[in-house]
Amino acid sequence: MDRVARIAADLDSFHRGRGIHADDFATRVGPHLAQVVFADSNPEPTYGRDLLKRWFLAASQELPPDLRAVFLAASGMTQPGPRLTDRLGALSRSTGLANRTLVRRLRQADALVAAKLDALSYVSEDDKPFARRGWYVERLESTAYLDEERPRFVGVREVLCTLDGLEQICESLSVPRPPGDTSPVDLIVAATEGCEVDSLTRVSPSTWQVGLALPRPLAVGQRHRLGVSIAMPSRAFVKPYNAFVPVRRTRSFAAVVHLPTDGSVTGAWRLDGVPPTAMEDGVPIGDSFDLPASEPLAAEWTTVRRGLGYGIGWSW
Repeated sequence: MDRVARIAADLDSFHRGRGIHADDFATRVGPHLAQVVFADSNPEPTYGRDLLKRWFLAASQELPPDLRAVFLAASGMTQPGPRLTDRLGALSRSTGLANRTLVRRLRQADALVAAKLDALSYVSEDDKPFARRGWYVERLESTAYLDEERPRFVGVREVLCTLDGLEQICESLSVPRPPGDTSPVDLIVAATEGCEVDSLTRVSPSTWQVGLALPRPLAVGQRHRLGVSIAMPSRAFVKPYNAFVPVRRTRSFAAVVHLPTDGSVTGAWRLDGVPPTAMEDGVPIGDSFDLPASEPLAAEWTTVRRGLGYGIGWSW
């Protein structure tokens, strides 16, 4: 089944029940139709219904009048009945056409609308790896091990695929040099689960690009968990926070910090959606943790906004 057929199947399923008026329409869109309409974002009821209407109107605009009428009626845009049979029944009474004829025409309309949606949402090659389409993050878990000789950060992501054939994830990491240090940066980057590190490229003095190869291509709607461990050369290379500034859609984030055993951390606090520059100041700007702590410090966010910093900061 090709992409057009998959979109048509999602349309067929979506027409059932109340169609676009269903309270749970955002969960009924189907993965391939959702990829067209919402791309790398999760369908959201707050704005998604109007967005879906605009796509349906645009994709059905050039249909023959009889097919357009049945498609819009089945979607719930011109007939408000609670069931598909109610909406087609109302159209049958107004046009004099039999229900079987309308169902046959609806299948034809779905196929044509799917082809148009496919054409309207054509995805070109993207040479910007830090913003490449095809996935978003359902959950990110970042754990800092400050109690090891080489401080280590482990990030585990559960990603959701939004484009068929996703084979690689590209991420960036920042490793600032200590003042006056000109020696080569000795990083140890290793996959911990669900992927292999197939490239590690330095793109600036403090920024690296990591290419992560997935074990198999993902299909639209598939979830996949992958993890990467990054060991720093020494504590001097570690900025005093385990934090995350999302640049693509991320639904939730959790941070954990295993403190050093030498008591060098003198304070720790939450970073609850702050400007990234504020994280660099090394002063408490959120709720503080009680120290000394017998357990690792932990914090979690069920909602994160792009461009703001979340995590745990500390002083040492």
